[in-house]
Amino acid sequence: MNTAMTIAGAVVSVAILIVNVRSWWKGNRELKAAFPFGGGLITGAAWTMCAGGLFGWFATQAVEAGNKVGDKAVSAATGAKGGGSLAQGSLGALTYPGACAVLVAAVIGAIIWKAAGKTDKKRMLGGVFAGLTLCATAGFAQLMQWVPDLYNALGDAGVNVLNGTVSL
Repeated sequence: MNTAMTIAGAVVSVAILIVNVRSWWKGNRELKAAFPFGGGLITGAAWTMCAGGLFGWFATQAVEAGNKVGDKAVSAATGAKGGGSLAQGSLGALTYPGACAVLVAAVIGAIIWKAAGKTDKKRMLGGVFAGLTLCATAGFAQLMQWVPDLYNALGDAGVNVLNGTVSL
């Protein structure tokens, strides 16, 4: 991804993160209640590694949209302008099997999305947006370095199962 996240754009993403964590914290703090946002966050993070593809395009568009909204919000609320860009982050690279695992996860995500209620859909979307945008920053990308390893391992495991080298 070649688009840098601005400070104001990151504010929008952090606000979405805070709203979702707060609603979980104020609720009963069940792990299952964190899945819609958390799953979306991991999905968005994974899509940032899909440079050149549709998912990578979504990542770039999300960063640009977040930057525009953030710049307008900060300017309207405080009068401040031109906060500058943050250090760019990257999660690394997917192997071909890892990329296949991202696609399979997206199909599963679409099925879950279709069955989800309105509130969970909003949380999923917020998670995807936060993952797409925050992983464009060096600090958050560093926190999420386990994501490419996860998808690459899942992809390798899938190949091994299909090749018959591992039994379930």
